[in-house]
Amino acid sequence: MNISMVGIDYNTASIEERERFSLTFESQLEIAKVIKEKYQGSGCIILSTCNRTEIWFSELGTSETECFSQLVIGENAERAMSSFCVSRQGEEAVKYLMELGCGIHSQIFGEDQILTQLKQALQQARDYQYVDSVLECLFRTAITAAKKVKTNIQIAKGNASLPRAIVEQLEKEHGDLSGKSCLVIGNGEMGRLMAENLIEKKCKVWMTLRQYKKSRAIIPEGSGVVLYDERYEHIAAMDYIFSATKSHHFTIIKSMFENKRLKGKHYYLIDMAIPRDIEPSVEELNDVSVYNMDYFSQGAKSREKELEETAELLDEYVSEFKQWYQFRNLALTVDGISDIVSEITDAKLTKVYKSIDLSREQQELLQSNVQMAAKKAVSKIIFGLRDVLQIDQCEEVIQALEQSAMNCVDCIK
Repeated sequence: MNISMVGIDYNTASIEERERFSLTFESQLEIAKVIKEKYQGSGCIILSTCNRTEIWFSELGTSETECFSQLVIGENAERAMSSFCVSRQGEEAVKYLMELGCGIHSQIFGEDQILTQLKQALQQARDYQYVDSVLECLFRTAITAAKKVKTNIQIAKGNASLPRAIVEQLEKEHGDLSGKSCLVIGNGEMGRLMAENLIEKKCKVWMTLRQYKKSRAIIPEGSGVVLYDERYEHIAAMDYIFSATKSHHFTIIKSMFENKRLKGKHYYLIDMAIPRDIEPSVEELNDVSVYNMDYFSQGAKSREKELEETAELLDEYVSEFKQWYQFRNLALTVDGISDIVSEITDAKLTKVYKSIDLSREQQELLQSNVQMAAKKAVSKIIFGLRDVLQIDQCEEVIQALEQSAMNCVDCIK
């Protein structure tokens, strides 16, 4: 299979390294354009999240590592590629994507956000027309497989997500959080999830909101609102500050935080973003603790049984995709055979059509329906060969059927 991927994630790269290669929407579109035009890729999908930056390729005209190093890394590419970039090809890449969708490779084991992120990456590739049929089918299969796993196998305890993991870890270290004042900077999906989890724990929660988004923003029930530009004015009253934006600028900087906080009060700042939202030098301040996402990592732990069940189920979807991939080149041949059978059926029924008392429009409709039914029946029978024969046997049988169909056409001419 001419499918490959290359990228970095939290397993091999630190937050500092990951934020270097975090891709903006505009840069993703530019990279996709170059892959299609310069590197002759049939298709690509770009996955850029807090924990990973990956590019998926189909029918790439060069090596995936060379493409990634040129388009994403740039300077010091050789060191970066050898230090923390990972590439996968063929079936290994396919299996990895299936596992990725289930949250097996997520920083918070079994979390659900990755599935949404895969859907968004696929949709963006569709919208801007840089996905091909192979990656379309691969990602759709991975998404379907992940849904099946999450329905049938509980690989994670509870509703796994980064916000839930953060709350659980803070409770473990700090005790009961009820009554604590919390500011959540960012009104995206992650910010809302963070606010909802805090409200569930009976915290006093405020979310920031930009003025221009105020009329259409979704605010979790029980949360107050703070205008983003006024966030520093509310810092003194907070115990915990969470920041989860997609901004490429700091939402909390050292000088402003130092001026607005209360002396002698301890603050806990949780940075949930890549690139980071909180200026690293904030950690230098006394009575301030800064946490990043890597601090809250939760691995598989004792989930061997669930992982085995997941592997078995995913193997079925990997096999299904491999079969589709191998068989797709025969699809045109099958269509050709179906067309021939439709023509033969139409020719054989010409006298029957004429013998029936029908208007011209009714006769044309009947002919069209019969032709379509013949095509569908033949296609279904031939494609069913995949369930009973190996791919090489399928090819031989289909080639023989094609020749036989062509001979039949010659006979009725």
